[in-house]
Amino acid sequence: MTDFLSHVFIEGDASIDFISDLHLQSSELPTFKAWSDYMDQTPAKALFILGDFFELWAGDDIVQSPDGSFEEECIRILKKCSQNCAIYFMAGNRDFLLQKNALNASGMQALSDPCVLSAQGQRFVLSHGDAMCLSDTEYQKFRSTVRDVDWQAQFLGQPLDKRLAIAKAMRLKSEEGKSKLRNSFENSTHQSLTEAQTSALKADTADSHMGLHDVDVQYASSVLDALESDLLIHGHTHRPGRYALLNGKSRVVLSDWNASSNPQRLEVLRLESGQLERIKLFKA
Repeated sequence: MTDFLSHVFIEGDASIDFISDLHLQSSELPTFKAWSDYMDQTPAKALFILGDFFELWAGDDIVQSPDGSFEEECIRILKKCSQNCAIYFMAGNRDFLLQKNALNASGMQALSDPCVLSAQGQRFVLSHGDAMCLSDTEYQKFRSTVRDVDWQAQFLGQPLDKRLAIAKAMRLKSEEGKSKLRNSFENSTHQSLTEAQTSALKADTADSHMGLHDVDVQYASSVLDALESDLLIHGHTHRPGRYALLNGKSRVVLSDWNASSNPQRLEVLRLESGQLERIKLFKA
């Protein structure tokens, strides 16, 4: 079994980076190259990967398979960086099957979701964010099923090629569902908008938003209350920014990564000298 950390303590003022939703895959090499360059150059002494690092992970044995050269290279880069930087990994909805063998090979330490980080005189709550999107009831049912240890054991007991086919089919179904939601949202909203407003909304919805569901404010606030923190850091929603919660609390949402988009979305959240700053990376 993998040991999941529920509280991480980091002493000193060295830089700490947070990233999520890179969705690394062999068909998106510009994003992979941007991440690889970042790993070589980051000054951070701790890196927190908060889910959906890979677009798809059907089991740790992909690394040893003939089709796993891309995943193997990613693991190699992580391992190299882990010699000088502590790397923490939290599973997302795409890579929740990344488990003990891959963690050991990459030098990453698994985190529970949520997890508390105490660093630079502050106390943060870290999460991927998917479990807090309560309005996405269909996904919450799916999440409950696939996070079950018995379901995972049964799934991982199947041949890798079958698992990959099932995972790709699940991903396609998910994307089709999101597309329907976006279309329904646009059709019901655009009637009251000007042409310019409609064009802007289409671009924003199609390019930036993973879906129309967002973190439940009351639930996120209750998690912060329970864990005695005022600030939540999470990914998943692809809506980077800082948002208010209840009772003076707030949440900071990480950016997804896409080096092929225009403009590029390549951003790191960095904690340095007690301050959080968004670092935009650029790739020609």
